[in-house]
Amino acid sequence: MVIYFKKSDEETTKTLLEHIFASALKRNIRDIVLPSTLGNVAKLAFETVPSSLRLVIVTHSVGFKKPDHDEFDPQVRKMYYGSRHAILTATHLFRGLDGAFYKSSGGTYPPQIFATALRLFGQGTKVAIEIAMMAADSGLVSVNDWIISAGGTGHGIDTAYILKTCHSSDLGTFKFGELLGIPSTLELTDS
Repeated sequence: MVIYFKKSDEETTKTLLEHIFASALKRNIRDIVLPSTLGNVAKLAFETVPSSLRLVIVTHSVGFKKPDHDEFDPQVRKMYYGSRHAILTATHLFRGLDGAFYKSSGGTYPPQIFATALRLFGQGTKVAIEIAMMAADSGLVSVNDWIISAGGTGHGIDTAYILKTCHSSDLGTFKFGELLGIPSTLELTDS
């Protein structure tokens, strides 16, 4: 079942997390990859995740907003320390060295083209794909297993997919399984 959301907020995040966890349990999927900039999604997920599931939280890199600054809540990071879950703080796949050249001298580079294409399906889709590959590249999820990866549009999560991710060097092996939730701006009227 696909859930369509009209907004991205805490209520949407809670609803989608419930759907993600239920879908994972139903399909025997173990790993859930979630974005969390400040720690809000990570905290809510940690407090509600079933014991058979494992969370991989992907944060912004240190220096994402300003030099040497880590936006992620250190108290939430402590919650995860020593648990079965993982937190990944690393350079974002679509924002690495190419992103620095784009920022400083303009121009278009392949990672930005790919990210822009994914955003056609929503910002959350771009995030979900990006963090799934980051988790694979860091060895936190296997490219051989179905996982659930989520993304958002700025205030929590509003998009989620079941997928088999890939390493960033092997994009041809990436597989979509199922869409679980996504924002919709469609407004239907009775004819």
